[in-house]
Amino acid sequence: MIKCPKCGIANDEDSFFCKRCGFPLDENPEDYNQNKVKNKKGKNKIKNKTKVKTKIKYKYNNEKQKGKMSFFQSFMMFFFIILSICALGLAAFLGYYIYQNSNIEVPNVLGYSYEDAKMTLKNSKLQTEMDETIVTNEDEVGVVIKQNKKPGSKVMENTIIKLTVGVLDNKVTVPDVVDLKLDDAITLLNKNNIKFKIEYETSEEDNIVLKQSVKAGKKIENDKIVTITVSKIEEKIGLEENDTENSQEENKDIENRESN
Repeated sequence: MIKCPKCGIANDEDSFFCKRCGFPLDENPEDYNQNKVKNKKGKNKIKNKTKVKTKIKYKYNNEKQKGKMSFFQSFMMFFFIILSICALGLAAFLGYYIYQNSNIEVPNVLGYSYEDAKMTLKNSKLQTEMDETIVTNEDEVGVVIKQNKKPGSKVMENTIIKLTVGVLDNKVTVPDVVDLKLDDAITLLNKNNIKFKIEYETSEEDNIVLKQSVKAGKKIENDKIVTITVSKIEEKIGLEENDTENSQEENKDIENRESN
């Protein structure tokens, strides 16, 4: 029996090759073992060479990437420096512009008429805006009683100065004259400065206000006319319509005498 030096299985004495692994049985086992050791050493050398090459290649790639990152970082740093310089220059320019245009002193226009105040502010390169407010003092009507920027304060060119101008209340409150006698209704309407006209309607009662065109308590312009409907017996309607204007004038005279 011949034992295979490679796999160790027993073979027949007349066998030239191992029946299991096919190894030539006529080869000297010592030579096979030496070749095996040499092969292992060669493989280790190849592996070591491969490892060395890989490490060198890896280091080279890292250095290349570091070089690229350094260039990008340098570019970004340069970009941010330029951007910062531009921002500082723009801020300085705006600051100088605001300083140069914020030296306009607001004049005092209190007590001026709106037109005079507007002209004065225009001469100082300022704009105006009017805001009306109701006043009871006639001396304050049509004049500036308030300005939103204090006199002497510094503003920019073309700043809008809001001027408050006094106006009289041109609205009147309509009284309730329904169910009043005509004379009493006229007296009350005149007292409240209400302009009115009279219309008649047939009724069993005489000279009683049946209705009014504007609801009581409502504010209207002082030039608006309120119509009151007065009851009249049928045969008197034609005569009363002809005398309407005269009755209004007479009642106004009566009211004036009573007030005096």
